[in-house]
Amino acid sequence: MIRNLFITGFLLLPVLLMSQQREEMIPYGDMNQWIVRYIHESKLLGGATKTLYAIGPTDTIRENGAYVPIDGNPWGCSNTYAKWIVETATGGAVQPEPRLDGYACRMENKIEHIHFGDMHVMVTGSIFFGQNLEPAGIVAKSKPFTIVDFGVPFTEHPVALRLDYKAKIEDSEMVTSTVRNKPEQEPGRDHAEVFVFLQHRWEDPKTGKIYARRVGTASERIYHDIPEWINNHDIPIRWGDITNDSLFHSYEQLNKSVMMARNSQGKMVEIEEVGFGLEKPTHAILQISSSCAGVFRAHEGNILWVDNLRWVYNDSTNISHRQKQTK
Repeated sequence: MIRNLFITGFLLLPVLLMSQQREEMIPYGDMNQWIVRYIHESKLLGGATKTLYAIGPTDTIRENGAYVPIDGNPWGCSNTYAKWIVETATGGAVQPEPRLDGYACRMENKIEHIHFGDMHVMVTGSIFFGQNLEPAGIVAKSKPFTIVDFGVPFTEHPVALRLDYKAKIEDSEMVTSTVRNKPEQEPGRDHAEVFVFLQHRWEDPKTGKIYARRVGTASERIYHDIPEWINNHDIPIRWGDITNDSLFHSYEQLNKSVMMARNSQGKMVEIEEVGFGLEKPTHAILQISSSCAGVFRAHEGNILWVDNLRWVYNDSTNISHRQKQTK
């Protein structure tokens, strides 16, 4: 009897080891700390003061100026201080909202009206690993991704992204576009999305170009209203080439959109994904947004709430991965 129990326990040991998971909160991923920025618009715009929020160590900034994340804060967001012709701020798309004993992050698609030039801009709520290069110039109106330094250094091997979330998604076959500065209705659907791209990056020392192989991919789109919080939701990270995976979606393809990063000379260059790989990651790109319809196109009124963003690790898998990297 004792011998049989010993054998059974021995055979179950690998399964138990594989099931031993731990989670690790992403820095400031509990959404309980926020930076409040007061941006004073030009007198040509009426001289109003706008409030911008950013995820990070609690602080209040009362002067116009570029915001740079500090203290290991990986987060950027779509709230941006801009200086197209006169000083303005694109804000309110991302903000804290009370939840339980703390806060959650609320992201919303909305139209900002810039009185100077009578421009309208569809702003989508988005948080991401990286940094906005402020103040944004006129180029940001046509090529917004060129002012974002995407990704942060990251060398771990998580098996999933875990989060709490709920959503309000407009049920419409039309989206609102402000590409031509005035709101126009166009055919299309829009959904909230979450994605993680883990990359192994390197730089060409002669040209300064940045290349990457995608080593980890996780994504999920939210198509319908989720009125109540879903807690501890996992989005699995799939490693290596996922193109033959039955779960592969076109929006997970390489070079999904234009993403830029600052090279060793301080110049912003495009990140070119040249293939999938199994190397150790060097950088992580995490983006969460209330829209996926494209630049200045969205369902006005889509809202996504997220809270408690964590990496999930399978310790035995991490050990196996590290051993593979050292061979």
